[in-house]
Amino acid sequence: MSDPTDIGPLASAEGLQNIKEIVDDAVSKGAELLTGGEKIMDKGFFYKPTILKNISNEMRIQNEETFGAVAPITVFENEKEAIKFANESEFGLGASIWTSDIDKAEKIPELIDTGIVTVNNVVVSDPRVPFGGIKKSGFGRELSRYGLLEFVNIKSVRLYDELVSSNYVK
Repeated sequence: MSDPTDIGPLASAEGLQNIKEIVDDAVSKGAELLTGGEKIMDKGFFYKPTILKNISNEMRIQNEETFGAVAPITVFENEKEAIKFANESEFGLGASIWTSDIDKAEKIPELIDTGIVTVNNVVVSDPRVPFGGIKKSGFGRELSRYGLLEFVNIKSVRLYDELVSSNYVK
């Protein structure tokens, strides 16, 4: 939480090893490593923020959730091709689209199969809106009124005799 901190560690040695293996797999299958791709310090579970380009469906990074500072980049000829590629994933936590076209900013998020789509920014959670994925990315929602409802069970009690004068939800 200190101001000079710009990156934190992964949660565990296993998480660090997983990120390393996912990046190595992508590079071995043709991804170009633009930056990062290595452990930062001898102590702790720090991995350099990594950017890869030329991602394909055969790579683990396209088929597994990384939960690390790794950005896979794929360039497409058009939106239709990009949406198809994104929707082929088994996962659907979040997506970012970047555009200066307001019509695309309103239309494309409806076509992407994820729990959240952020336009012109990275995906972040905000306590004011529900957050959660679809497909194999999470279960339900957290945050906001809708997230709170995920943690409660609503029960209806209906009495049909003369004990009460009306029905109610408890």
